[in-house]
Amino acid sequence: MHNGDSTRDNSDHILLLPASQPQSQVSTPSVATVPSFLNDNGSNISNFTSTPSISLSHRGPTVPPDSHTGGGSSTSVQIPISSINHGGDNGHQSSSTAADSSVSSNYGATSQDDHGHHLTFFQKYIISPAHSFKAYLASSDRESAYRNSRIPPWLLPRYHGRKPVLRSTIFRPLCRLLLLAVITAVLIASTIVYSFRDGQPQLSDYAAVTEFDWPPIQPRSYLSPMNSTFGNYDVLLDGHSHSTYSDGRMSPETLIKWHIANGFNAVIVTDHNTIEGGLAAQKIGQEKYADQITVIPGMELSCCRLHMNLIGINETIDIAITKWPTDDQLKATIQRTHDLGGLAIINHIPWSNTTEYGYELPRMQNHPSREALVEMGIDGFEIVNSGTLDTISLKFIQDNNLLLMTGTDVHYPDTGAFGWTILNTNNNRSQDNIMAQLRARQTSFLFDPTGTQPVAYPPESVDYYKTAPPTLLGQYFQMFWLDQTGMYSFSPEGGFCHEEFITIRWKLIGYFVAWMLVGFLLFEAARLLVVGCCWGPYQRRRKFKRKQRMLEREQGRDHMNDEDDLGA
Repeated sequence: MHNGDSTRDNSDHILLLPASQPQSQVSTPSVATVPSFLNDNGSNISNFTSTPSISLSHRGPTVPPDSHTGGGSSTSVQIPISSINHGGDNGHQSSSTAADSSVSSNYGATSQDDHGHHLTFFQKYIISPAHSFKAYLASSDRESAYRNSRIPPWLLPRYHGRKPVLRSTIFRPLCRLLLLAVITAVLIASTIVYSFRDGQPQLSDYAAVTEFDWPPIQPRSYLSPMNSTFGNYDVLLDGHSHSTYSDGRMSPETLIKWHIANGFNAVIVTDHNTIEGGLAAQKIGQEKYADQITVIPGMELSCCRLHMNLIGINETIDIAITKWPTDDQLKATIQRTHDLGGLAIINHIPWSNTTEYGYELPRMQNHPSREALVEMGIDGFEIVNSGTLDTISLKFIQDNNLLLMTGTDVHYPDTGAFGWTILNTNNNRSQDNIMAQLRARQTSFLFDPTGTQPVAYPPESVDYYKTAPPTLLGQYFQMFWLDQTGMYSFSPEGGFCHEEFITIRWKLIGYFVAWMLVGFLLFEAARLLVVGCCWGPYQRRRKFKRKQRMLEREQGRDHMNDEDDLGA
C-alpha cells in the first residue's frame, strides 16, 4: 500500500483487491472490501450499513462466511475497514496486525472488534433469514426459492400477490366470524322458543314418589301445646295443603300418605280455586285410610288481594274468583261458605304482606286489614304457615276470640312438617266432630321451627335429560332481559298481580359478545397453530416429496433412454 503499490514482495503481506474481483483467482492472502452484506450463496442482499467491511483470508481461496469444509485450510472473517489505518508504514503495520488477528481467529480465537461481531450476528441471524423469507414469499418457483434459501419450499403456503394473502388472513376469518354470529343468533332464538314450550318435563320426577318409608312421626312425644292449659287432644290437623289438582306435586293419595308419615291424623285439602282436589282426597281417604286419617275437603280462594281457605264445603265458591275482587265479593264468599256449613280462614298474612321482589309493593296488594276481615265475617287466621309463626295474628286471635289454625301449605314431598293444629274430639275424629270443634274455636297447636327430619327426595327424570340441553340453553339466554311480573294471580283471567315490565340488559349482552369474540380469537389462534404450523406444512411436504419422487423417476427413465440410445 505504500507509494501506491498494490502488492509487496513478501508473500506474507496482505493484498488488497476490489470486491468484484473473483475470489477464485486469488491464491495469496487477501483483503477484499465488501460494500454490502452477502447472503449464504454470495449474492448481494442488503446495503444495511454505511461502514464498509473487509474479508480476510489466509493463504488460499476465500469461502463464504457460513460455509464449513471438512478439511479446508482457509477461513474468512469480516471486520470493518475503518479499523485499518491507511497512513504510511503505520497503515502497513495495522494491516499486518489485522491479518494476524484474522489468522488467530482461524484457530478459534475471539475477535477483538465488538462492532464487527454485532454486524456478523445481524447478517447471519436476522438480515439473511429475513431476505431469504422475503425472497421465498415473492418467488413463483418453489424449487428455485429452495435453491437460493435455506427455507424448505413446503414450510409456508405459496401466495401470488396480495389478494391471496388478504383472502387467507382477513376475508376468510371474517367469513368464519360471520358464520359464528349467524349460528349463535339462530341458536339463541330457537332455544329460547323451545324453553317456553308447554308440558316440558321437570328435573325432579315427583310422580315417582308414592311411598314414605319411615315410621310415622310422633310430634306429641317431643312437643307441648303452645297453650299449656289446653288439656288432652286426639286430633293433629293440617289445615292447608295442595295436590296435583292445582300447583301441588303429589297426587291426592300420595298427599294423604305424606300426612300420615308426618304425624297427622286429619287433613284439609285446599287446592287453589277448586274443591275437586279435596273431594278426590276425601273419597280416597274414606276408601283406603279411614282408620288412619280424616280428610276434609276445602279450597283456597286465591286472588291478588288475599289467600283465604274455605274449609268444610262441598262445592267451588267462585264469587270472588277474579284477579281483583271487591270487598262485597269477599263478604259474599264468606257468607256462602257459612251457608254450606264451612269456615273461612285467612292464610299466611306475613307472606302476603312481604315486599315482592323488584317492586316496592307487597305480594298481595290492597290486602284487607285484620279488623276489616273480622267485619266481613272471617272465622280465624292461619298463625303457622310452613316454618313461619305469625305472632301478630296470634295476639289478634287471642284478643278477639277467633279461630286459630296452622297449615303446612305443602306442595312437594321433599318438605317437612312444622305445625300441627290440635283439638279434642273424644276419640271420634269424624269430619263433623272436627268441624264442630273448629266452630267452637277449641284449638291450640304444636310448633317445631326446625321441621321434621325425614323427607322423600324425588328421582331425576330421564325425560328431562332428553330435552335439558336446549331447554337450559334457552333459559340461560333469557338472562339477556329481566321480565318482572310479580305475583301470579291464580285467576281465570290469568296474568299477574303486579305491573309487568321488561328490562334489556345491554351491558350483559355486550359482555357476552366480548366473550364470544375472545373465544373466536382463541379458536383462530388454535387453528393457526394446528392448521398453519402443523397440518398445512405436513400436507405440503407430502406433495413436495411426491413431486420430487416423480421427477427423480422421470430423470431416471430419461437417463436409461439416453444409455439405450448410446448403446444402440
